[in-house]
Amino acid sequence: MGIYDRDYYRNNTTLQWWSQTGAVCRWLITANIAVFVLQLFFPDTVTGWLQLSPRDTLDKFQIWRILTYAFCHDTRGGLPLHILFNMLFLWWFGKHLEGMYGSKEFLRFYLTAAVLAGVAFLALAFTLGDPTPSIGASGAVMAVMMLYTLYYPREQIYVMFVIPLELRWLMAAYVIFDLMPVLSQLGGGRNTDGVANAAHLGGLLYGFCYKWYDLRFDRLLGTRTRSWSDSWKQWRRRHDPARRDVRLYHPPEAVNLDREVDRILAKITAEGEASLTDTERQVLKTASQKYRQR
Repeated sequence: MGIYDRDYYRNNTTLQWWSQTGAVCRWLITANIAVFVLQLFFPDTVTGWLQLSPRDTLDKFQIWRILTYAFCHDTRGGLPLHILFNMLFLWWFGKHLEGMYGSKEFLRFYLTAAVLAGVAFLALAFTLGDPTPSIGASGAVMAVMMLYTLYYPREQIYVMFVIPLELRWLMAAYVIFDLMPVLSQLGGGRNTDGVANAAHLGGLLYGFCYKWYDLRFDRLLGTRTRSWSDSWKQWRRRHDPARRDVRLYHPPEAVNLDREVDRILAKITAEGEASLTDTERQVLKTASQKYRQR
């Protein structure tokens, strides 16, 4: 996929959102709703086989539960608030991140967040000897919200649809509210609210590390798989005078090129396309050609 196929830079001159932005988010929401409906009709079977049960997951090695629990939600009570808020947050924040990172990368990020949130829950359950199972996409959604907040910390969200609050303070509150019960449990207390706080913290931590340490899958995996081919192409360029003379811009290594592209795209978002220099435009053009070959 080329740079100009990305959602934040298209047609060389005009910034616009692709009409398919949020395709993975829609798929994830549809999957969650479908599982929720099945839970309503077959609660014992569906929930029983998909929930994150520490005993079944660890003792019976039913490893699929580390992921499938994130597609189940609480069906008790009247309004389905559990799935409603998770899916709303996934759509509000996730579709924008999907546009930034691309559908494949966002899907990998989300599913990994679900798994790591589940691992965090299991780690605490194993430490405390607590067999209580867990369900819900909250851990993965927390990772999405944390990643979005790191990009837009001062963006406001209306708590209870009334009170404006910057996302950075909302995330700080989530960390505190989830950390306190976990510390209490480690100190001998009990979980009285029925919330999988450890899973929330696992998702929040992963979202932070993903941005802070730049843990993109396309970059980490791409660097390995393209190393030999890139070395061969680089050698040919250096020993082919005709090709060397034609090139207007010599791209750095893949990782550095990706970072430079990210910087330029962030500049476009903040300052507009008109702020780009000729060199930066050439970087985008070169990167676009390189990405189409992946």
